[in-house]
Amino acid sequence: MTTLLSYCKIEDNTTLIGFGPGRANFNYVSGDTVGRANLRRQLTDSVEVVVENGESPLTEFKLTNQSITTWDDYWISKETGLIVDPRIVSLNLQRNSLIYVNMNTPRLYLETLNLEGNDKLTHLYVHETPNLSSLNLSGCRSLQYISLGFNGKIQTLLAKDCNMSSATMEQLLRDFRPVITSNANLKGVGLFRKQYNTLLDLRGNVVDWNNKRIASKIRLLLANNWVVKWDNNPPPEVVPIRLYRFFVESEIAG
Repeated sequence: MTTLLSYCKIEDNTTLIGFGPGRANFNYVSGDTVGRANLRRQLTDSVEVVVENGESPLTEFKLTNQSITTWDDYWISKETGLIVDPRIVSLNLQRNSLIYVNMNTPRLYLETLNLEGNDKLTHLYVHETPNLSSLNLSGCRSLQYISLGFNGKIQTLLAKDCNMSSATMEQLLRDFRPVITSNANLKGVGLFRKQYNTLLDLRGNVVDWNNKRIASKIRLLLANNWVVKWDNNPPPEVVPIRLYRFFVESEIAG
């Protein structure tokens, strides 16, 4: 067993919600070889996260509704004192009070990152997550700077109700380098595609179609059969209607 330690800031005098191994706890870490897991208060505004694990990856790490203000994704092995990859597959930090998230060391196992509802989040740094397939930023209404680093497998990017400025949305889409494409629309009876496995949701933001970097990235996605959801349709000279007319999900929300 290896004991993993991480630290984060919380709002002063936050009441800690139970954290343990397995989904029987509201907040938890799960995996085939997790021995124990708990939070230890350090100061009035900080906690230590302790996870004891064996050889298997951590399939899910959930720490939500806990008024966490900072998340520097550093994990230290208690046995060696070295920084290690905790091998988390799904990281859920929903509905905290995060101001920034900093993941500047490789996370080779991470597939899902959920930051939904962190309405104070201003900065997001993700260095290297080559297997990241789903990123949820919905409700993060204070975003100012986004760096997604190296990624190529993202299939779902949710940025709903973020109220992003044109500059912030440009940053998001600049570093969003999807290589996954969806199958073309079915023919005949299945002309209107009802199923999809690639999605960019920008509803709750005003898409600046005059920003060529934003418009060109969305056009690229549509040309590769991505579903893109928006509130304000593009002018046909920017994105020809033939690129999205059969994608009911890509039209103005009703």
